[in-house]
Amino acid sequence: MFRPVVLVPFYNHGPALEKVALRLKQKKLPVLIVDDGSAASHAQMAQKVCQKHCFNYIRNERNGGKGAAVLAGLRWAFEQKYTHAVQVDADGQHDLRDIETFLDLAQKNPAAIVSAQPVYDKSVPKSRLYGRKITRFWVWIETAGKLKWDTMCGFRVYPLAQMAKVCPSVWFRRMGFDVEILVKSFLDGVPVVGQPTRIIYPKDGVSHFRAFRDNLEISCVHASLCLYSVWKLLTRGRKK
Repeated sequence: MFRPVVLVPFYNHGPALEKVALRLKQKKLPVLIVDDGSAASHAQMAQKVCQKHCFNYIRNERNGGKGAAVLAGLRWAFEQKYTHAVQVDADGQHDLRDIETFLDLAQKNPAAIVSAQPVYDKSVPKSRLYGRKITRFWVWIETAGKLKWDTMCGFRVYPLAQMAKVCPSVWFRRMGFDVEILVKSFLDGVPVVGQPTRIIYPKDGVSHFRAFRDNLEISCVHASLCLYSVWKLLTRGRKK
């Protein structure tokens, strides 16, 4: 059985959500909006969008970060007997025309994460592009050269049975979450399938990136993953 749901982490993206919702409505898939403690006005917008389009809505009362929202959504989807969750952002960066391609790959590889391999256009800020190149380098090291693309992009399909085993070991909840859960899943034996997709930075897009806090977290993520990869290598050697 293959039963996917679209999971959209949401935090103060009110005006952008309707545009994303209209595109998702065309896919004829169940949709879950996870409100990560948005301000009251944005929460009301999200609730109205969900009522209008018959989407599901859950809310974290406190803002815990994108990772907290995704983890809450994965738990909900698993409890509702879905088999896979398609994570997309609420700000319009992801090319939702590619959802069918991602789901086709997930259906052919049901135990694998299908991860976006971002293709950026001229709208990407240079600071973000350089930062992601640094992350690519560290992920390449952490996975012994197996994952060679930008793992900060949150457009992906998660196999929920596998995620139920990996999620309890995920520590970070903000900007480092997408990197940690993907690399840690790979190191724990979950296959990862890459799929190129176009990423757009809307001119009126809302960014919650905080340079000092989030760069510090990302640095801590890579430090912990380097240690985790060494530990997995050593324990694997002992088992042999």
